[in-house]
Amino acid sequence: MTNNFTWHKVTEKEKEEIRKNSKNLLNEFASKLDKIKASESHFENDTGTRKEGTGWNTDPDFRDLMFLNAPFVEDNSIVAEKGSWK
Repeated sequence: MTNNFTWHKVTEKEKEEIRKNSKNLLNEFASKLDKIKASESHFENDTGTRKEGTGWNTDPDFRDLMFLNAPFVEDNSIVAEKGSWK
């Protein structure tokens, strides 16, 4: 029985069975999603813009902690190298 779960080269028959099973699984999932009746909510108003809010309050220690962890801070801003990962 352990032989069934070890790595082996997948045959064309197995590939076709995997395709069939995955397609059935996706179709079942899609049909269940279709049955869900939920109201869609969008954040835009009639003009296509978002209503401005007041924002949220963060933990006052968060800013200090971020600045302590940043490699370089200048004028209360974290300075980062632009595009250095490319």
